[in-house]
Amino acid sequence: MKQTNPFLNKVFLIIALCLLSKMSFTQSFNDEKTSMINYIKRMYNSSPFEGAKLIEANEISYHIAAISLYLQKNSLEENNILAERKAQEAAKITFAEPCIQFEILATISDDIKKTTTYLFSCTPLSEFIKGVYKKQTFDGAKIIAAPSNNYFVSVVSIDTQKYTSESLMDRVALIKAKQQANSLFNGSVINSDLVIQTDGKTGNIASTEIIREQSVGFVDGLETLSKYTLNDKKVYIFYRELSKQ
Repeated sequence: MKQTNPFLNKVFLIIALCLLSKMSFTQSFNDEKTSMINYIKRMYNSSPFEGAKLIEANEISYHIAAISLYLQKNSLEENNILAERKAQEAAKITFAEPCIQFEILATISDDIKKTTTYLFSCTPLSEFIKGVYKKQTFDGAKIIAAPSNNYFVSVVSIDTQKYTSESLMDRVALIKAKQQANSLFNGSVINSDLVIQTDGKTGNIASTEIIREQSVGFVDGLETLSKYTLNDKKVYIFYRELSKQ
């Protein structure tokens, strides 16, 4: 009788467990998304609206856009593009921050009115950046491409133990964000020195950061998108809208 290889058996077992885990996660994710879509549809059917709206449920906020189109001779793709464009416009004038991703959750047809209503989920820029930061922490500037506009985003993390007040951290974070903007758009040169001072008697150590900047231009208009505490750091997200050329 041919004997099985114990090592291969372990490998096959590990692969099988990984596949089962992945299937379970996918099913859980799909179930959660289905529940969310059904909830949004129920909320819309109970109180129809046109445009963008924030719907809250169980401490979760959904950024939703509802766009109704009259049945036209356009193709399905053309209608989807038109509905998405209108969703972007509605989100821009309704929400306090820009949304950069739009996903069709459902379509609702009304044969009497001869309209089709598109329900979109809108991803706010801050949620998108937090998701990216959570996967891999970074400090620096990025340009985020959105359907209608591009956005300059600057992420700055501040060590809360180095500063004595919230207002001081806010000021330093804004300065660093402007430096990142200058570096990206105007080619500024930034030098940062860390001065360490010691008390010879007690041995206490204090550090001071001195930032010197030489720039050939200046970028105005940076807005604070979000700030939150992560571990021992305060993470700041700044942004500015960039028109597409």
